Amino acid sequence: MAKPNLILRNGKTKKASNGETTEYIFLHDEQVFTVEHIPPTTNGGAHFFFLEVSDESHKKSTWKMEQMPIPKYLIDIS
Repeated sequence: MAKPNLILRNGKTKKASNGETTEYIFLHDEQVFTVEHIPPTTNGGAHFFFLEVSDESHKKSTWKMEQMPIPKYLIDIS
């Protein structure tokens, strides 16, 4: 496995006043990394995660992360 390109330390957590979202915010050099978690609104519903990166010019890029199934070769068959 390759070494990580970025290790996030000294982050902070920000919860929405209505309790519906949680943001995890980390600083690295001149960039701000924000992971937003939106929990399911129904029992057994999907969790949503978004990653936003802001650079030193305050330009933002956002990606929606999607769940992927675990590859069969990683599933314990015992």
